[in-house]
Amino acid sequence: MKGLIDSTLREGTQRVGVRFSSQQKQEIVSRLLDAGIEEIELGIVSTYDHELRQLLSWCRKHTNHRRYALWSRCCENDIRAAADLAPDILSLSIPVSDLHIHKKLERDRPWILTNLKKSLHLAYQLGFRYISVGLEDATRGDRDFLDMVFKTIRDNGAKRIRLADTVGIAGPTEMSNLVRRALNISGLEVGVHTHNDFGMATANALLALESGAQWADATIMGLGERAGNARLEELASFLHIRNKHNYDPAALVELAKITAKMCHREIASDKPLLGKQIFSCETGLHLQGLVREPASYEPFPPEKIGAQRDLRFGAKVGKKTLRDRINAAGQSLSEPQLEELVRNVRTVFQDNNASLPLNELDRLLQPG
Repeated sequence: MKGLIDSTLREGTQRVGVRFSSQQKQEIVSRLLDAGIEEIELGIVSTYDHELRQLLSWCRKHTNHRRYALWSRCCENDIRAAADLAPDILSLSIPVSDLHIHKKLERDRPWILTNLKKSLHLAYQLGFRYISVGLEDATRGDRDFLDMVFKTIRDNGAKRIRLADTVGIAGPTEMSNLVRRALNISGLEVGVHTHNDFGMATANALLALESGAQWADATIMGLGERAGNARLEELASFLHIRNKHNYDPAALVELAKITAKMCHREIASDKPLLGKQIFSCETGLHLQGLVREPASYEPFPPEKIGAQRDLRFGAKVGKKTLRDRINAAGQSLSEPQLEELVRNVRTVFQDNNASLPLNELDRLLQPG
């Protein structure tokens, strides 16, 4: 694995209602770099986007990063416009499924191969030395035709193939097989761009990396079209916590929360890594385990992402947990007394639909 590509400022802004100011874009870039993200896709090449040049200029002036990318169609005018902006990486994109080729473009397969060659030659002539080719709708592309596309990319100067699951229909096994196929035929670096229409985007990106892909796209909070994309904070945090990659989960969680405010988006209380209640517990059996050894029911310490544990005493309390707290307070109850107390406690909290922080319970149990 060589790294993650953040596409929040390109793919993320395609989400309905999402737009970032120039200042917000700068803050996002700065925080992505602080979190250790290796490549940042700043936007789509367009003569209508006058902020893109300013953003690139700001990035050059205020950071030492040298993997800023721009996305471009395989179109001569767009490629020339990209050359004028001079990003570090040109991310060309071209459709490869028959549905897109015939219905959207009203072209055929030979035209795709010819246009791809012309675009790569032009980009190289204009000075680009790292060209990535994104294959739109790759997961619905004919495999024999994809092999031809892989070879064309390999033979015409590109450095990376980017496989796009454009409508999120691939499962992890299919994505893994497609990555291996691209690697074996092209010998180039391979990246993936996964969509979340069936909730598979982050899993697909992870398995692609485990299958040999060097790069995976992601966006903050999974921002993107329809159901969005692989979630950067989830993917990077997993890679750090489980695989020891050099990302900063706490910085990414903070960035996601800041971005949510920028987009006026609510964060669900049980949202992985971001939700307010993901380290909360009031279930008796789990509570007992968490008190004795937090790793019993936590995948990682909450401090890893700047969160706090919230253990609560309420209608789901268990007898062992209650006994532990009573004993810790220097008191004791007989078994019948304990049974009666558990029943009473459960009834009271059930009727009030409430719970009590465990430290507050301990205070109440103290003598006097």
